[in-house]
Amino acid sequence: MQVSRKWSLSAHITFSEWYAELMKFKAKFGHCNVMQKRTGEYQSLGNWCNNLRKAYKKIRNSETPTLKLSEEHKRQLEDAGFKWSLSTVRTFGEWYEELMKFKDKFGDCNVTQRAPVEHQSIGRWCGKVRTSYKKIRNRETPTIKLTEDTIRQFEDAGFKWR
Repeated sequence: MQVSRKWSLSAHITFSEWYAELMKFKAKFGHCNVMQKRTGEYQSLGNWCNNLRKAYKKIRNSETPTLKLSEEHKRQLEDAGFKWSLSTVRTFGEWYEELMKFKDKFGDCNVTQRAPVEHQSIGRWCGKVRTSYKKIRNRETPTIKLTEDTIRQFEDAGFKWR
């Protein structure tokens, strides 16, 4: 079974079918962090994952979820590496490490905000780094603090400021 863009959450798709699609996603991308904002081939899967997260939050708050989520399903998802919340705060070092992984894979640091979906978060961070660098050069307050050492570190890695 392949979930396509035609599938909607109103269709009668079982947990097992969605879970199988999630495992295909994990096999392709190495994680289960399907975001609701995902478009194209995985948009429906992203919506399903978002609904799971909402249901989990309601259950934790002793509210009635709109989507049934059994203990067995929660355990199965957790065992697969599913995250109930995707909002994580990363350190500068963690972001930089992610950028170096991108460079190892693609040979450069030229990730942009228009990168493929699986690289958009690092692309957005690089956009913030570039904006901060520009603000520093214009003697404005940057969003991300960049020291002379970190600027040199980016330049040594081949990071493009434009």
